[in-house]
Amino acid sequence: MSSDKEYDVCLLLEGTYPFVAGGVSTWIHNLIKGMPELTFTAVCILASSKEKAKYRYDVPDNFVDPQIVYLHDPVEISQNPFKKISRKDMENLRRFHYHMDRNDISMMREMVELFRDGKFPLSELFHGKKAWDMLVERYKPDTNDESFIDYFWTFRFTHLPIFKMLPLDLPKAKVYHTISTGYAGLLGVIARVMTGRPLLLTEHGIYVKERKIEISQAEWVYRKKEERLRIDSKLGAFQTFWIRMFEQLARLCYDYSSSIYTLYEGNRQLEIQEGADPDKIRIIPNGISLDNFLGLKAEDHDYQGQTEFAVGFVGRVVPIKDVKTFLRAIKIVAIKIEKLKVYIMGPTEEDKEYYEECVNLVRLLHLEDVVEFTGKVKVTDYLPNLDVIVLTSISEAQPLVIMEANCAGIPAVASDVGSCRELLEGRTVADQALGPSGLVTKVADPVSTGEAILKILTSPILRQRMSRAGIERVKTFYKESDLNKTYLTIYKDYMAMDNLE
Repeated sequence: MSSDKEYDVCLLLEGTYPFVAGGVSTWIHNLIKGMPELTFTAVCILASSKEKAKYRYDVPDNFVDPQIVYLHDPVEISQNPFKKISRKDMENLRRFHYHMDRNDISMMREMVELFRDGKFPLSELFHGKKAWDMLVERYKPDTNDESFIDYFWTFRFTHLPIFKMLPLDLPKAKVYHTISTGYAGLLGVIARVMTGRPLLLTEHGIYVKERKIEISQAEWVYRKKEERLRIDSKLGAFQTFWIRMFEQLARLCYDYSSSIYTLYEGNRQLEIQEGADPDKIRIIPNGISLDNFLGLKAEDHDYQGQTEFAVGFVGRVVPIKDVKTFLRAIKIVAIKIEKLKVYIMGPTEEDKEYYEECVNLVRLLHLEDVVEFTGKVKVTDYLPNLDVIVLTSISEAQPLVIMEANCAGIPAVASDVGSCRELLEGRTVADQALGPSGLVTKVADPVSTGEAILKILTSPILRQRMSRAGIERVKTFYKESDLNKTYLTIYKDYMAMDNLE
């Protein structure tokens, strides 16, 4: 994408806005919409062009010219006898890997410049003898008992997306802002190196942590047969290979970022563990638009005389949201409450196999008349009729759904991940004085989740207290207008800066 046009902010996005719905995407959408005076563009990383890129949001007028990068699309790598990697450049690539293995990222600038100068053509990286020799050398055949074929393909799968992105032309912008580390964070590093403009990083969930969860459960990462049969927490060699790569990408992004923003103290500590400079990190909690949720549920709701109840679950039907634990908890509730309706509100197409497993579990638990998968819906249409919102995620950051439900006067039950405890019990002394606006449960524990749901539904006085506490908490500490003002100030400060080294 070669253009002289300069944007105020270039967002670097992986698997999110505006093509994928979800909490992070909604956060991005509201941020852009809240700053009409700035022009935003984006580089959007998606998995494959086989899945049609379709807008999931009505994008604001100040969001223009997004560029799409397909991470796993095949590329034609034709050999060119006239494009060879020099001995000197190959030695620099060896040295770069040597330093990266020791958490030394000092050669990254040099590598970016060499890739962008065409010194490392894909044909040579994947077909050249010098690159092959380096791959065999890194495999260490004299001491490695892992399959070389599997090592070879793991290297290709992990490195091809990186090699594709390093030469990309990026939009010109006064500020680059990545909403994760990983591949989007790598684009941010490239932008910082090539333009000298500031790079900002905001992490909602910690990318490395989420990839570790995904890779530890993945069937597509090769493991020896005996490793698959053994029930323990030890990762296979190729799972470790993948995780190591994401750890290195995170360290690069942390190092090249001018500032790092996250949602709560737990995230900050995880970032520091992964190599982020504590002095760069600032906590900025999420916020929501109060006007969209205040007053959705009537304040004179008859808690005492209620005999019919509705429970909501808002989120994608994917393993990280642990919908199965939610369904098992609902079975416990349904045994005690005769008139119960449950709505699972969120996209079902992202992991079709997992969705089908959840549908089958509903049948197995005889909950067909209780549970409804609504697909993606406007949550505000459902909130007025709900009595409690439930999150059973095994990983979260600062879920908007809890704030939205609390703002509407609906208590929440949430697993003890991310900032869920802060959101429901308070972060500061003044916040905690408001009282709880829901209950926190153990991760992957349907019994404690079911009991918490029952406690709220069958305790009218408790539910009313939680309802009032939630409304007051969000009004006081989680306003979207405050969030937008904070980020607008940050953007303007960095936009005014001279180019960085």
